[in-house]
Amino acid sequence: MRHISTRRATVALAAVLAAAGLPLVAPVAPADAADACLSEVQPKDPLLGTIPIGPACDDTVAPTTTLGAVQPGVSDGWVRSTSVTIAFTGKHTDADADPIGFQCQFFNTPAAPTTWKDCTSPFVADKLDQNTGTAYTFRVRAVDTADNAHDITTDPIFAAGTDLPDYDASPAELVFRADVTAPNTFGVLRTDYYDEDDSAAPMVTSPLVQVRLQSSEGRSDGTATYQCRLNDRPVACNDGITTLRALSPGLQRFTAAAVDPAGNVDPSPFEQQFFVPRNLTLADVARSSTGDWRAVRSPRAFAGEYLQAKAYGATVSFPVRNIKAIRLLAPAGPGLGKVQVRVGRGAWTTVNLASPDAQGMKIYQVREELSGLVAGPLQIRVASKNKPVRIDAVMAR
Repeated sequence: MRHISTRRATVALAAVLAAAGLPLVAPVAPADAADACLSEVQPKDPLLGTIPIGPACDDTVAPTTTLGAVQPGVSDGWVRSTSVTIAFTGKHTDADADPIGFQCQFFNTPAAPTTWKDCTSPFVADKLDQNTGTAYTFRVRAVDTADNAHDITTDPIFAAGTDLPDYDASPAELVFRADVTAPNTFGVLRTDYYDEDDSAAPMVTSPLVQVRLQSSEGRSDGTATYQCRLNDRPVACNDGITTLRALSPGLQRFTAAAVDPAGNVDPSPFEQQFFVPRNLTLADVARSSTGDWRAVRSPRAFAGEYLQAKAYGATVSFPVRNIKAIRLLAPAGPGLGKVQVRVGRGAWTTVNLASPDAQGMKIYQVREELSGLVAGPLQIRVASKNKPVRIDAVMAR
Protein backbone atom coordinates (compact mmCIF):
# COMPACT_ATOMS: atom_id res chain seq x y z
CA MET A 1 0.00 0.00 0.00
CA ARG A 2 1.31 3.47 -0.86
CA HIS A 3 0.14 6.96 0.32
CA ILE A 4 0.90 10.54 -0.66
CA SER A 5 2.86 12.21 2.17
CA THR A 6 0.66 13.73 4.88
CA ARG A 7 2.63 16.99 4.86
CA ARG A 8 2.16 17.53 1.12
CA ALA A 9 -1.52 16.64 1.36
CA THR A 10 -2.11 19.07 4.25
CA VAL A 11 -0.53 21.99 2.43
CA ALA A 12 -2.54 21.30 -0.73
CA LEU A 13 -5.80 20.96 1.19
CA ALA A 14 -5.22 24.21 3.06
CA ALA A 15 -4.74 26.04 -0.21
CA VAL A 16 -8.01 24.74 -1.60
CA LEU A 17 -10.05 25.53 1.51
CA ALA A 18 -8.56 28.98 1.84
CA ALA A 19 -9.47 29.78 -1.75
CA ALA A 20 -13.01 28.60 -1.13
CA GLY A 21 -13.36 30.65 2.10
CA LEU A 22 -13.90 27.49 4.13
CA PRO A 23 -12.46 26.70 7.54
CA LEU A 24 -9.44 24.53 7.59
CA VAL A 25 -10.28 20.93 8.48
CA ALA A 26 -7.57 18.50 9.42
CA PRO A 27 -7.10 15.91 6.64
CA VAL A 28 -7.92 12.29 7.18
CA ALA A 29 -4.82 10.54 8.41
CA PRO A 30 -3.48 7.86 6.08
CA ALA A 31 -4.17 4.29 7.04
CA ASP A 32 -1.66 2.46 9.13
CA ALA A 33 0.79 0.27 7.29
CA ALA A 34 -0.99 -2.81 8.66
CA ASP A 35 -4.38 -1.79 7.26
CA ALA A 36 -5.41 -3.05 3.82
CA CYS A 37 -6.21 -0.62 1.06
CA LEU A 38 -9.36 -2.14 -0.43
CA SER A 39 -10.51 0.74 -2.62
CA GLU A 40 -8.76 3.47 -4.55
CA VAL A 41 -11.59 5.99 -4.27
CA GLN A 42 -10.40 9.33 -2.88
CA PRO A 43 -11.81 10.27 0.53
CA LYS A 44 -14.26 13.19 0.22
CA ASP A 45 -15.48 15.83 2.64
CA PRO A 46 -18.44 14.28 4.48
CA LEU A 47 -20.40 17.55 4.18
CA LEU A 48 -19.58 18.79 0.72
CA GLY A 49 -19.05 15.35 -0.84
CA THR A 50 -17.17 16.52 -3.91
CA ILE A 51 -14.12 18.06 -2.30
CA PRO A 52 -11.25 15.54 -1.85
CA ILE A 53 -9.73 15.76 1.60
CA GLY A 54 -6.95 13.28 1.13
CA PRO A 55 -5.14 11.08 -1.34
CA ALA A 56 -6.49 7.78 -2.65
CA CYS A 57 -4.47 4.74 -1.63
CA ASP A 58 -3.14 2.21 -4.13
CA ASP A 59 -4.82 -1.19 -3.78
CA THR A 60 -1.89 -3.47 -4.48
CA VAL A 61 -3.71 -6.80 -4.00
CA ALA A 62 -5.24 -7.83 -7.33
CA PRO A 63 -7.80 -10.64 -7.60
CA THR A 64 -6.65 -14.12 -8.58
CA THR A 65 -7.81 -16.18 -11.58
CA THR A 66 -8.62 -19.88 -11.78
CA LEU A 67 -9.52 -22.00 -14.82
CA GLY A 68 -12.61 -24.17 -14.48
CA ALA A 69 -13.99 -26.97 -16.60
CA VAL A 70 -12.82 -27.32 -20.20
CA GLN A 71 -15.16 -29.04 -22.66
CA PRO A 72 -14.09 -31.23 -24.29
CA GLY A 73 -11.23 -32.05 -21.97
CA VAL A 74 -7.61 -31.43 -22.91
CA SER A 75 -5.40 -34.53 -23.00
CA ASP A 76 -1.65 -34.16 -23.48
CA GLY A 77 -2.22 -30.73 -24.98
CA TRP A 78 -4.95 -31.81 -27.44
CA VAL A 79 -8.72 -31.52 -27.74
CA ARG A 80 -10.77 -33.85 -29.91
CA SER A 81 -12.95 -31.09 -31.30
CA THR A 82 -12.88 -27.94 -33.40
CA SER A 83 -14.79 -26.12 -30.66
CA VAL A 84 -13.81 -25.61 -27.04
CA THR A 85 -15.58 -24.09 -24.03
CA ILE A 86 -13.45 -22.80 -21.15
CA ALA A 87 -14.88 -21.76 -17.77
CA PHE A 88 -13.01 -19.56 -15.29
CA THR A 89 -13.50 -17.72 -11.99
CA GLY A 90 -11.85 -14.93 -10.04
CA LYS A 91 -11.75 -13.98 -6.38
CA HIS A 92 -10.30 -11.48 -3.97
CA THR A 93 -7.82 -12.83 -1.45
CA ASP A 94 -8.57 -10.02 1.02
CA ALA A 95 -11.74 -8.25 2.20
CA ASP A 96 -12.09 -6.29 -1.04
CA ALA A 97 -15.74 -6.19 -2.14
CA ASP A 98 -15.21 -4.58 -5.54
CA PRO A 99 -16.79 -6.41 -8.49
CA ILE A 100 -14.51 -8.66 -10.53
CA GLY A 101 -14.40 -8.63 -14.31
CA PHE A 102 -12.21 -10.54 -16.78
CA GLN A 103 -9.94 -9.84 -19.72
CA CYS A 104 -8.95 -12.55 -22.22
CA GLN A 105 -6.51 -13.32 -25.02
CA PHE A 106 -6.90 -16.14 -27.54
CA PHE A 107 -4.33 -16.69 -30.27
CA ASN A 108 -2.21 -19.23 -32.14
CA THR A 109 0.55 -16.98 -33.35
CA PRO A 110 4.22 -17.18 -32.34
CA ALA A 111 3.94 -13.82 -30.55
CA ALA A 112 1.19 -13.05 -28.05
CA PRO A 113 -1.06 -10.05 -28.73
CA THR A 114 -0.33 -6.87 -26.81
CA THR A 115 -3.98 -6.11 -26.03
CA TRP A 116 -6.64 -7.79 -23.90
CA LYS A 117 -10.39 -7.95 -24.47
CA ASP A 118 -13.14 -7.93 -21.89
CA CYS A 119 -14.73 -11.38 -21.60
CA THR A 120 -17.09 -13.45 -19.48
CA SER A 121 -17.11 -17.08 -18.42
CA PRO A 122 -17.40 -19.41 -20.21
CA PHE A 123 -15.23 -18.49 -23.17
CA VAL A 124 -16.18 -20.31 -26.37
CA ALA A 125 -13.95 -20.74 -29.43
CA ASP A 126 -15.16 -22.61 -32.49
CA LYS A 127 -14.05 -23.32 -36.05
CA LEU A 128 -10.61 -24.18 -34.77
CA ASP A 129 -8.00 -25.26 -37.31
CA GLN A 130 -6.70 -28.80 -36.85
CA ASN A 131 -3.07 -29.73 -36.23
CA THR A 132 -1.81 -26.17 -36.36
CA GLY A 133 1.92 -25.59 -36.33
CA THR A 134 1.55 -23.22 -33.39
CA ALA A 135 -0.73 -24.29 -30.54
CA TYR A 136 -3.72 -22.23 -29.45
CA THR A 137 -3.21 -20.23 -26.25
CA PHE A 138 -6.03 -18.97 -24.04
CA ARG A 139 -5.23 -16.51 -21.26
CA VAL A 140 -7.58 -14.89 -18.79
CA ARG A 141 -6.98 -12.48 -15.95
CA ALA A 142 -9.34 -11.31 -13.21
CA VAL A 143 -9.73 -7.54 -12.89
CA ASP A 144 -10.80 -5.34 -9.96
CA THR A 145 -13.11 -3.34 -12.21
CA ALA A 146 -13.69 -0.41 -9.85
CA ASP A 147 -10.02 0.19 -9.08
CA ASN A 148 -8.93 -0.54 -12.65
CA ALA A 149 -11.23 2.24 -13.88
CA HIS A 150 -9.64 4.70 -11.41
CA ASP A 151 -6.17 6.07 -12.17
CA ILE A 152 -4.93 7.59 -8.94
CA THR A 153 -2.07 9.29 -10.78
CA THR A 154 -4.66 11.66 -12.27
CA ASP A 155 -6.59 12.43 -9.06
CA PRO A 156 -7.10 16.19 -8.59
CA ILE A 157 -4.91 17.83 -5.97
CA PHE A 158 -3.74 14.59 -4.38
CA ALA A 159 -2.46 12.75 -7.46
CA ALA A 160 -0.16 9.80 -6.77
CA GLY A 161 3.09 9.15 -8.58
CA THR A 162 2.24 5.57 -9.53
CA ASP A 163 -0.79 3.24 -9.70
CA LEU A 164 -0.03 -0.48 -9.71
CA PRO A 165 -2.15 -2.66 -12.05
CA ASP A 166 -5.47 -3.80 -10.66
CA TYR A 167 -5.56 -7.10 -12.57
CA ASP A 168 -4.03 -10.51 -11.97
CA ALA A 169 -0.37 -10.26 -13.00
CA SER A 170 -0.24 -14.08 -13.42
CA PRO A 171 -3.06 -14.88 -15.84
CA ALA A 172 -4.50 -18.39 -16.00
CA GLU A 173 -3.40 -20.09 -19.22
CA LEU A 174 -4.42 -23.07 -21.35
CA VAL A 175 -2.38 -24.24 -24.36
CA PHE A 176 -3.73 -26.86 -26.77
CA ARG A 177 -4.12 -28.04 -30.35
CA ALA A 178 -7.29 -29.34 -32.00
CA ASP A 179 -7.70 -32.59 -33.92
CA VAL A 180 -10.80 -34.60 -34.84
CA THR A 181 -9.34 -36.56 -37.76
CA ALA A 182 -8.54 -40.22 -37.06
CA PRO A 183 -5.09 -41.48 -38.09
CA ASN A 184 -4.35 -44.29 -40.54
CA THR A 185 -2.53 -47.45 -39.47
CA PHE A 186 0.01 -49.32 -41.58
CA GLY A 187 1.65 -52.63 -40.82
CA VAL A 188 3.59 -55.52 -42.31
CA LEU A 189 4.32 -59.03 -41.09
CA ARG A 190 8.08 -59.62 -40.89
CA THR A 191 8.91 -63.06 -42.26
CA ASP A 192 11.57 -64.70 -44.41
CA TYR A 193 9.12 -67.30 -45.67
CA TYR A 194 6.71 -66.56 -48.50
CA ASP A 195 3.57 -68.68 -48.23
CA GLU A 196 2.33 -68.80 -51.80
CA ASP A 197 -0.65 -70.99 -50.81
CA ASP A 198 -2.17 -68.45 -48.42
CA SER A 199 -0.80 -64.92 -48.53
CA ALA A 200 -3.75 -63.62 -46.44
CA ALA A 201 -2.82 -65.90 -43.52
CA PRO A 202 0.72 -67.07 -44.20
CA MET A 203 2.51 -69.71 -42.18
CA VAL A 204 5.28 -68.38 -39.95
CA THR A 205 8.44 -70.28 -39.09
CA SER A 206 8.75 -69.31 -35.44
CA PRO A 207 6.46 -69.03 -32.41
CA LEU A 208 7.92 -65.54 -32.02
CA VAL A 209 6.36 -63.24 -34.64
CA GLN A 210 7.21 -59.63 -35.44
CA VAL A 211 4.97 -56.98 -36.99
CA ARG A 212 6.16 -53.54 -38.06
CA LEU A 213 3.62 -50.78 -37.27
CA GLN A 214 3.45 -47.21 -38.53
CA SER A 215 0.89 -44.41 -38.23
CA SER A 216 0.06 -41.39 -40.35
CA GLU A 217 0.13 -39.26 -37.18
CA GLY A 218 2.80 -39.38 -34.51
CA ARG A 219 3.57 -37.48 -31.35
CA SER A 220 6.07 -34.68 -30.98
CA ASP A 221 8.89 -37.21 -30.61
CA GLY A 222 7.84 -38.89 -33.86
CA THR A 223 6.39 -42.02 -32.27
CA ALA A 224 2.79 -43.19 -32.31
CA THR A 225 0.64 -45.31 -30.02
CA TYR A 226 -1.71 -48.14 -30.91
CA GLN A 227 -4.53 -50.27 -29.59
CA CYS A 228 -3.64 -53.87 -30.46
CA ARG A 229 -5.44 -57.17 -30.08
CA LEU A 230 -4.46 -60.78 -30.69
CA ASN A 231 -7.47 -63.02 -31.26
CA ASP A 232 -9.65 -60.27 -29.73
CA ARG A 233 -7.51 -60.05 -26.58
CA PRO A 234 -5.59 -56.82 -25.83
CA VAL A 235 -1.84 -57.14 -26.29
CA ALA A 236 1.05 -54.75 -25.82
CA CYS A 237 2.36 -53.12 -28.99
CA ASN A 238 4.40 -50.14 -30.03
CA ASP A 239 5.51 -47.99 -32.92
CA GLY A 240 8.01 -49.76 -35.13
CA ILE A 241 8.62 -53.44 -34.34
CA THR A 242 6.08 -55.25 -32.16
CA THR A 243 7.05 -58.76 -31.07
CA LEU A 244 4.35 -61.35 -30.33
CA ARG A 245 5.70 -64.14 -28.13
CA ALA A 246 4.71 -67.62 -26.95
CA LEU A 247 2.08 -68.02 -29.65
CA SER A 248 -0.17 -71.06 -29.63
CA PRO A 249 -0.31 -73.23 -32.75
CA GLY A 250 -3.04 -72.48 -35.23
CA LEU A 251 -4.58 -69.46 -36.96
CA GLN A 252 -3.88 -66.13 -35.26
CA ARG A 253 -5.51 -62.75 -35.90
CA PHE A 254 -3.65 -59.56 -34.97
CA THR A 255 -5.14 -56.05 -35.27
CA ALA A 256 -3.63 -52.63 -34.58
CA ALA A 257 -5.41 -49.26 -34.51
CA ALA A 258 -3.28 -46.13 -34.37
CA VAL A 259 -4.18 -43.54 -31.75
CA ASP A 260 -3.16 -39.96 -32.48
CA PRO A 261 -2.04 -37.45 -29.81
CA ALA A 262 -5.60 -36.12 -29.51
CA GLY A 263 -6.92 -39.60 -28.74
CA ASN A 264 -8.58 -40.25 -32.10
CA VAL A 265 -8.54 -43.98 -32.92
CA ASP A 266 -8.29 -45.41 -36.44
CA PRO A 267 -11.77 -46.87 -37.15
CA SER A 268 -10.31 -49.30 -39.71
CA PRO A 269 -7.38 -51.01 -37.96
CA PHE A 270 -4.57 -52.83 -39.68
CA GLU A 271 -5.26 -56.58 -39.64
CA GLN A 272 -2.86 -59.46 -40.13
CA GLN A 273 -3.65 -63.17 -39.92
CA PHE A 274 -0.97 -65.82 -39.78
CA PHE A 275 -0.68 -69.50 -39.01
CA VAL A 276 1.64 -70.85 -36.32
CA PRO A 277 2.85 -74.48 -36.74
CA ARG A 278 2.82 -76.94 -33.86
CA ASN A 279 6.19 -77.35 -32.22
CA LEU A 280 7.01 -81.05 -31.79
CA THR A 281 8.20 -82.01 -28.30
CA LEU A 282 8.81 -85.20 -26.35
CA ALA A 283 5.23 -84.91 -25.11
CA ASP A 284 4.10 -85.84 -28.66
CA VAL A 285 6.07 -89.12 -28.73
CA ALA A 286 3.85 -92.21 -28.99
CA ARG A 287 3.93 -94.56 -25.99
CA SER A 288 5.41 -97.32 -28.11
CA SER A 289 8.35 -95.07 -29.01
CA THR A 290 9.21 -93.77 -25.56
CA GLY A 291 12.99 -93.56 -25.35
CA ASP A 292 13.47 -93.59 -29.12
CA TRP A 293 13.39 -89.81 -29.45
CA ARG A 294 15.51 -87.13 -27.85
CA ALA A 295 15.33 -83.33 -27.92
CA VAL A 296 18.28 -81.50 -29.45
CA ARG A 297 18.86 -77.79 -28.83
CA SER A 298 19.47 -75.66 -31.92
CA PRO A 299 19.25 -71.88 -32.43
CA ARG A 300 17.90 -72.47 -35.94
CA ALA A 301 15.07 -74.75 -34.79
CA PHE A 302 11.44 -73.59 -34.74
CA ALA A 303 11.31 -73.15 -30.96
CA GLY A 304 14.94 -73.68 -30.12
CA GLU A 305 15.03 -77.49 -30.35
CA TYR A 306 14.08 -80.39 -32.63
CA LEU A 307 13.41 -84.10 -32.12
CA GLN A 308 15.84 -86.77 -33.32
CA ALA A 309 15.46 -90.55 -33.61
CA LYS A 310 17.08 -93.46 -35.43
CA ALA A 311 14.95 -96.48 -34.53
CA TYR A 312 12.84 -97.68 -37.44
CA GLY A 313 9.15 -97.08 -36.77
CA ALA A 314 9.70 -94.58 -33.93
CA THR A 315 6.54 -92.45 -34.01
CA VAL A 316 5.34 -88.99 -33.01
CA SER A 317 1.57 -88.43 -32.95
CA PHE A 318 -0.99 -85.75 -32.08
CA PRO A 319 -4.68 -85.25 -32.98
CA VAL A 320 -5.93 -83.00 -35.81
CA ARG A 321 -9.42 -82.14 -36.97
CA ASN A 322 -10.82 -80.93 -40.28
CA ILE A 323 -7.49 -80.08 -41.91
CA LYS A 324 -6.41 -80.06 -45.53
CA ALA A 325 -2.76 -79.02 -45.83
CA ILE A 326 0.20 -80.49 -43.97
CA ARG A 327 3.74 -79.12 -43.98
CA LEU A 328 6.68 -80.57 -42.13
CA LEU A 329 9.40 -78.27 -40.81
CA ALA A 330 12.61 -80.25 -40.33
CA PRO A 331 16.39 -79.96 -40.65
CA ALA A 332 17.92 -81.41 -43.81
CA GLY A 333 21.44 -82.63 -44.47
CA PRO A 334 23.77 -85.41 -45.60
CA GLY A 335 23.23 -88.83 -44.04
CA LEU A 336 19.73 -88.18 -42.77
CA GLY A 337 16.98 -90.72 -43.31
CA LYS A 338 13.30 -90.66 -44.24
CA VAL A 339 10.01 -90.19 -42.37
CA GLN A 340 6.44 -91.02 -43.31
CA VAL A 341 3.38 -88.91 -42.48
CA ARG A 342 -0.34 -89.72 -42.46
CA VAL A 343 -3.61 -88.74 -40.79
CA GLY A 344 -5.82 -91.44 -39.29
CA ARG A 345 -5.78 -94.56 -41.49
CA GLY A 346 -4.88 -92.65 -44.63
CA ALA A 347 -1.99 -93.42 -46.92
CA TRP A 348 1.54 -92.74 -45.77
CA THR A 349 3.47 -89.93 -47.50
CA THR A 350 7.24 -90.35 -47.52
CA VAL A 351 9.55 -87.37 -46.89
CA ASN A 352 13.29 -87.71 -47.57
CA LEU A 353 15.34 -85.52 -45.20
CA ALA A 354 18.65 -86.24 -46.92
CA SER A 355 20.27 -83.27 -48.65
CA PRO A 356 23.77 -82.54 -50.00
CA ASP A 357 23.81 -79.32 -48.01
CA ALA A 358 22.95 -78.98 -44.33
CA GLN A 359 19.89 -76.78 -43.64
CA GLY A 360 18.76 -75.78 -40.17
CA MET A 361 15.15 -75.76 -41.31
CA LYS A 362 13.49 -76.92 -44.50
CA ILE A 363 9.78 -76.88 -45.28
CA TYR A 364 8.28 -79.98 -46.90
CA GLN A 365 4.82 -79.94 -48.49
CA VAL A 366 3.20 -83.20 -47.30
CA ARG A 367 -0.41 -82.49 -48.23
CA GLU A 368 -1.76 -79.80 -50.60
CA GLU A 369 -4.12 -76.97 -49.64
CA LEU A 370 -6.73 -78.23 -52.13
CA SER A 371 -6.92 -81.68 -50.56
CA GLY A 372 -10.08 -82.90 -48.86
CA LEU A 373 -10.73 -82.52 -45.14
CA VAL A 374 -9.31 -85.18 -42.84
CA ALA A 375 -9.29 -85.78 -39.09
CA GLY A 376 -7.67 -88.15 -36.63
CA PRO A 377 -4.17 -88.67 -35.23
CA LEU A 378 -1.43 -87.13 -37.35
CA GLN A 379 1.51 -89.55 -37.21
CA ILE A 380 5.15 -89.10 -38.19
CA ARG A 381 7.31 -92.22 -38.11
CA VAL A 382 10.91 -93.10 -38.94
CA ALA A 383 10.89 -94.87 -42.33
CA SER A 384 14.61 -95.55 -42.73
CA LYS A 385 17.03 -97.90 -40.98
CA ASN A 386 20.32 -96.99 -39.40
CA LYS A 387 19.95 -93.34 -40.40
CA PRO A 388 18.96 -90.53 -38.01
CA VAL A 389 15.93 -88.34 -38.72
CA ARG A 390 15.22 -84.91 -37.34
CA ILE A 391 11.76 -83.31 -37.16
CA ASP A 392 10.93 -79.86 -35.79
CA ALA A 393 7.34 -78.63 -36.27
CA VAL A 394 4.17 -79.35 -38.28
CA MET A 395 1.65 -77.07 -39.90
CA ALA A 396 -1.75 -78.74 -40.17
CA ARG A 397 -4.60 -76.52 -41.38
